[in-house]
Amino acid sequence: MAKQNPQRIWPNLRGKPTEEIELRRPLMADEEIEEAVRLAINVTRLGEADMRNWWGSRAFGAAGRVVLKQRLPRTWRMAAVELDLASATNRHNEAMSRTNAIHLFSDNWPVRRWTAAWVAEQKTATDPDPLFERLESATLASVEEVLSSGQAKAAGVGGPLRVGTINRGDLTDPATVVETVRALGASYVGVEPFVVPYFEVSN
Repeated sequence: MAKQNPQRIWPNLRGKPTEEIELRRPLMADEEIEEAVRLAINVTRLGEADMRNWWGSRAFGAAGRVVLKQRLPRTWRMAAVELDLASATNRHNEAMSRTNAIHLFSDNWPVRRWTAAWVAEQKTATDPDPLFERLESATLASVEEVLSSGQAKAAGVGGPLRVGTINRGDLTDPATVVETVRALGASYVGVEPFVVPYFEVSN
């Protein structure tokens, strides 16, 4: 796949406050940013009704495919990911609202925004990323295999799952964010009842 221009992938930040730019503009190789995005997308797929059923969405299910294909024949898979992303974000926020912790889709770090921007960019791509077709035919085993590449160190079971600690200043550091996403992604593997993997935020 040809390397894409980051100025096209990521939102136009001209005129935005410095803090927002630091949260949203990637400062490292596109490939590493896309790794975090792909892991987040696989988590959203894992929570669909035909897999773990954590958020009950059916965008890639039979009914979802019929409806979305009729309305959006060319971009229906991207729309399905956007629906799953919204469902996953809502479910995580409902399950954990602590201000001193971050989950995969938290507002106070850039992962969800990176993911939304990348999916939006794919809608206009001549050849969308093969990931979208793979998501349509994905199985529980194939998705968990993708996510299991990280190294999670969880503490505690039966509720929100503490995976580790991240310094507040590192929430805007892309390299640290990507490493944290890898650990969070692995924490969803083999989980039956939904729990929120999270990192404690330290000052």
